[in-house]
Amino acid sequence: MRTYNPGKLTEYGLLVPVVSESTSGYIGNLEIYSGKGNKLQGTIVSILEPYLDQNYHVYQDNYYNSVVTAEYLLSRKVHVCGTIRVNRGLPPDLKEESQSLKRGETTFRRKGDILLQSWRDTCVVNMISTVHNSSMVDVQRRHGQVKKPICISQYNIVTCCAMEDNLSPRQR
Repeated sequence: MRTYNPGKLTEYGLLVPVVSESTSGYIGNLEIYSGKGNKLQGTIVSILEPYLDQNYHVYQDNYYNSVVTAEYLLSRKVHVCGTIRVNRGLPPDLKEESQSLKRGETTFRRKGDILLQSWRDTCVVNMISTVHNSSMVDVQRRHGQVKKPICISQYNIVTCCAMEDNLSPRQR
């Protein structure tokens, strides 16, 4: 079953949600999309089933994250961190406030243990985390240091390591 995504370079392809370990790239579980079955949250829960109730940290991109999913996974002792789309549960006042941020500024809201944070670099980056607080850390860039929310810094470290492991020696 091929899926269509006009936003991708290769518009047609297979959709395969995968749970993998971040440093080794070892695949723990996967599910091939077949055109029917679970909704998005159901798919996430089904591939995370072996890891529920064990206090794991899961880093996801904006396709999989929402406030409702984070609440459910937190109730099952799985902590999440990742980017989030504005239409997946961000409060209206946070959306509005994030549009007026200047470069390097941040704003956040909490809903219990769930942190929703927006930070502007060249564009606004929206994050959801049940792992981190709203503190900022110094990150080294080519042209000096920049203050960045800790959830973004950790997300970049985890996702970059996972992507580097999937590159061939020629691509590195």
